[in-house]
Amino acid sequence: MYLIGYLSSLSCRAGESIDVMASSSVEDVQLSLVRLLHGDENPVGPGFVYEEISEFAPLALKVKEYDTPIGSYAISQRALSLGQSIEVTFSLWPTLPRRHEFQGIFSLPEAGVCVGLSTAGCLTLSQHGTSVLAMEQPLPSHQWFNITLRINPRGSELTVDFHTEGKTALHPLASIKGDGIPLGGQSQVLLATGWLEKIDNQLFPRQPYNGKIAAPKIYSDGALIAQWAFEQQMSLQTVPDISGSGIPLALINAPTRAMTGPGWTNQYHSWQQAPEQYNSIHFHDDDLSDACWPVAANVTLPATLNSGVYAIRLRAGGLADDYIPLALRPAINAEPAKIALILATYTYLAYANEHLTEGDFEQGSEIPVQTGSWEDLVAIHQEWGKSHYDLHNDGSGVAYSSFLRPIPNFRPTYRFWGFGAPRRFSADLYIVWFLHQQGLAFDILTEHDLNQEWRDVLKPYQTVLTGTHPEYYSGEMLDAYENHVGEGGALMYLGGDGFYWVTTQFADMPHVVEVRKSEGLRHWDACPGERYHAGTGELGGIWRTRGRSANKLFGVGMGAHGWDNNAPGYRRSPQSYNADLAWVFDGIDEDVIGGFGLIMNGTSGDEIDRTDKRWGTPANTLVLASSEQHSEWYVPVPEDVTTVSNRLNGLYNRNVRSDMVLIEHPGGGAVFSVGSIIFAGALPVNNGDNNVARLLSNLVRNFTARTK
Repeated sequence: MYLIGYLSSLSCRAGESIDVMASSSVEDVQLSLVRLLHGDENPVGPGFVYEEISEFAPLALKVKEYDTPIGSYAISQRALSLGQSIEVTFSLWPTLPRRHEFQGIFSLPEAGVCVGLSTAGCLTLSQHGTSVLAMEQPLPSHQWFNITLRINPRGSELTVDFHTEGKTALHPLASIKGDGIPLGGQSQVLLATGWLEKIDNQLFPRQPYNGKIAAPKIYSDGALIAQWAFEQQMSLQTVPDISGSGIPLALINAPTRAMTGPGWTNQYHSWQQAPEQYNSIHFHDDDLSDACWPVAANVTLPATLNSGVYAIRLRAGGLADDYIPLALRPAINAEPAKIALILATYTYLAYANEHLTEGDFEQGSEIPVQTGSWEDLVAIHQEWGKSHYDLHNDGSGVAYSSFLRPIPNFRPTYRFWGFGAPRRFSADLYIVWFLHQQGLAFDILTEHDLNQEWRDVLKPYQTVLTGTHPEYYSGEMLDAYENHVGEGGALMYLGGDGFYWVTTQFADMPHVVEVRKSEGLRHWDACPGERYHAGTGELGGIWRTRGRSANKLFGVGMGAHGWDNNAPGYRRSPQSYNADLAWVFDGIDEDVIGGFGLIMNGTSGDEIDRTDKRWGTPANTLVLASSEQHSEWYVPVPEDVTTVSNRLNGLYNRNVRSDMVLIEHPGGGAVFSVGSIIFAGALPVNNGDNNVARLLSNLVRNFTARTK
């Protein structure tokens, strides 16, 4: 029993429309609009706070449960004309040759012909589901093979050659012959699935394949009729046909591109250097770019609404309400505020539907793992896809993540299983609550807006605030921040582990972000030769490796991480008492900032950032305060560990800390950073009457009174 939905966009302007997709086990659903102010249901804080939007008339919907067509495949955009004989060649790199069901690799569905892997991992040719040829020897995984299929009315033949060091062996691994198959007529081509089943208006791939496919060619009566160049148009979800027939392939559910092929020689590590060595695509049975649910409602947001964090609320009798977040930007002709809060939508997608608590999960701190309804839904509905923290079913890392699917852990009341409190979006609502409570007018933007409109989107604003965990960033987004500060604007980094992973989008899939992990704090590694992004061609990994550490702009960069029950506060530095900084600490008498909060009972914790001149912290950076000693549960990030020691943890290592810094630029721009994911969790304590809220109020008001 569940009720859940998703939107066609993460943001829109007041006066614009969005599509709402919904699935429910109860047919009658009411749709309404609310403005979110606070999400944490901790009784010590304000609780779950929202405003009903009276300008929006609720809608009555008829909804049913929808399944999600998961698994990537390729399909020719139109049918091929088949002669009396065909020859098909391609290369194959299976990753799960032994599977619980048959895996289709090459299929002519209208002709009923399919080449695939049996449950034992043996290459098989079938027609209309009946085996025609079957090899006895199963294919090993993670090895390249050349496959040749010949079919005519007199006989059929299936041949497998294997590769050694990028070269084809002199003798075939196996070659078998069988009865003929009459052809003729027309058929589309399917790659990486056996067949498609249409249910209502959705197409479900059946018998999906796990692994790479490279260099497919089809000959009919001796003439080349299709040759798909997987090494071309790498950033798109179409593959050109270079045979002259002009029948491109459409890629469905975003299989992974920019992958090494059978001819990769280890000499090149970017697909742009030697495209011909990157002529493969990696398909997975758990890829997902679009859940393809039908539109339940098209909703127009009233043009009179102020910018803010809203939610489409779905309500059905007997089910928990679903609040689908929406960043509402100002109406196109509205006067912008002087303050903008950037929601970390790239990071929300990176963690979307993560499955880390499933299976053999090791407790990572003294705090017991506390899963909730969000993790339960994701575990039950594996078809809703995975996060950048997960592995595909075949063990490869998940490089792509989409927002066109239900995402239970992207909700206002979400509580993170690691410490039983808000994280990411639900934690960013602490900042929303603070700005409302302080009476500060502000606009809401997303990182997707920032990436798309990076040249101009920040120009109207004097003060720009980040969320609590802006971990995944594109170069364009960093450019936007640098330009903003360079033009005299103020930037407030109100989190930790920020600007860490190189993250990009696709030109024809703006709903999908791409990450290739290597080095850094990670759960998987991209394979050698596969660390460059398909969407943009740039090197993935962490920004520090690219020479663009967060320290250079924000003064601090990711340095350590951990969870415990007693996160410390920040002790003020001697220089923070200088007279020229009195405005920062106006109304604050304490030496320690924070040391309390709705997350882990403190202010510095989870993932924390510090200054480091080696990585570009500017010389004029003022360290206002630093976190007090952290516990043994806190350790440095892997890229900072060059030798093994039993004294790397926070009890002994002063590099395990977060620094609160202020950088005043000669041109008038300013940067303030807190270096802690959980910092904002202190804002609502005592209804906002505390020194963390006072400090931020002083800074925001001072910055916003300035002019670019």
